[in-house]
Amino acid sequence: MKFVMVVLFIACVVSAQDNTVVDVLKTLGTESKLLELVQKAKIDSRLEGKGPFTVFAPTDDAFAALPEDLLAKLESDNLLLTQLLEFHVASSKVMSDGLKNNQLIPTLIGLNIRINIYNTSKPSVITADGAVVIRPDNIASNGVVHVIDQVMWPVPTGDIVKGIASNIHLSTLGSAVSKAGLVASLSGDGPFTVFAPTNEAFFKLPAGVLDGLLKNVTALTNVLTYHVLSNVYNNVGLYYSRELRTVQGKNVTIKASSRESIMVNNASVLKEMTKTNGVLQVVDTVLIPPNTHFELVQNKKDK
Repeated sequence: MKFVMVVLFIACVVSAQDNTVVDVLKTLGTESKLLELVQKAKIDSRLEGKGPFTVFAPTDDAFAALPEDLLAKLESDNLLLTQLLEFHVASSKVMSDGLKNNQLIPTLIGLNIRINIYNTSKPSVITADGAVVIRPDNIASNGVVHVIDQVMWPVPTGDIVKGIASNIHLSTLGSAVSKAGLVASLSGDGPFTVFAPTNEAFFKLPAGVLDGLLKNVTALTNVLTYHVLSNVYNNVGLYYSRELRTVQGKNVTIKASSRESIMVNNASVLKEMTKTNGVLQVVDTVLIPPNTHFELVQNKKDK
């Protein structure tokens, strides 16, 4: 009897030791595409190693939601695929109850995943670079797997200012940020959310308003800081928000019918761009602070 019990105990230990994050992905039933790509990139043997690892695992539906041309590019470019997959794996074991808002978790590629926790619903909503953790704490012998509802793409490189500078649709905003002397601030650690008006949004302003702002640094700074939050609000965070305090001091109002349909005051959010020190929320309308609306807009209309 003792011999049988010892054999059973050893079998259980061996089984637990063999239950790597790769094995957990296989048993979840929602990760076949991720497993296929992990094997294609030949990083499965690494994930079967000692670890510890924390895998943020996009579901099959998350990969299916990617544009077809992007998925095809990932499958044909092994270097790009490896970089993407390594960004989804942290080089430590972090359980969900150990995650904190704006925590930065180093990944195998050397870049950080930003964790955000929004307490506006019960239970709290946890995001990893904007992707919602929908099934946390799937424990493995060499780490843990957190299932997420989106692929974390593109991999965030560069800060808020570099993100603005690299986007041709945000060149007017880039000039305004430079004119107001905000480059150093928005290049800092943050975290920031910047509602980023497109060039077209600036051109929609009444005649003379943009020129007037660019000639008045105080007024320009007042308007630009009304577009900045001192926290990270990705689409999920905005969806669960109603009013948010800006760096300028006044609130913006959020109205969201879904994560894909979000209004900030009278501006629509067009695109989310995750950066190393926060997030750019591209909007189609310039936000004017309540206390300067009449001066900047109404007076121009009356002329």
